[in-house]
Amino acid sequence: MIKVFMVNVIGAILAGGKSARMGRDKATLVLDNEPLIQRVYGVVREALNNTIVVSNNLKVMPGMNIPIIKDVVAVQSPLAGIASALMYTGADYVFALACDMPFLSVNAIKYMLDNISGQDIIIPETEKGYEPLHAIYGRSCISYMLTCIERGRHRIADIFPYLSVSMLKESPLFFCDGVSVFTNINTEEEFEKALNISRG
Repeated sequence: MIKVFMVNVIGAILAGGKSARMGRDKATLVLDNEPLIQRVYGVVREALNNTIVVSNNLKVMPGMNIPIIKDVVAVQSPLAGIASALMYTGADYVFALACDMPFLSVNAIKYMLDNISGQDIIIPETEKGYEPLHAIYGRSCISYMLTCIERGRHRIADIFPYLSVSMLKESPLFFCDGVSVFTNINTEEEFEKALNISRG
């Protein structure tokens, strides 16, 4: 008998980074005539009923009727952003996604959702390593996240040893038109590459 897990999953788009290497706000970079974060949101809302943005910087953007919450701790890091999303929403899980991923796929998101079966974390693992900002985190992670932050440890992988982690290996669904859905933008060169890919 197959056990079906009925859980509440909310999308959390993290847009609180300092964009140090880019030198400007990545969330508002324009790709295909829309801000990058709006492009991300457009994909996420097709897969999930509810989505929030975690950011200390952004204000409400045109075309995005979406709650924007701030970090619950003073430290700005993906770990703090995910903990904030879990605490704010009260959801069983949050699907954490970076705001600078232009080639997200609804099918990849749904594939990961289908792999929730009681674990604390569901995360892709590719030949390049883990993809922590295209991953699902349960409420059970909160205390471990806050403890790590308090101790000055901000790597998401620091909580893995204390929790049950389902690592999803490479899948064809992790590619959209031959491009990795995990592609993100950190530099002007990467942005130019994304523009060229988008133009076909």
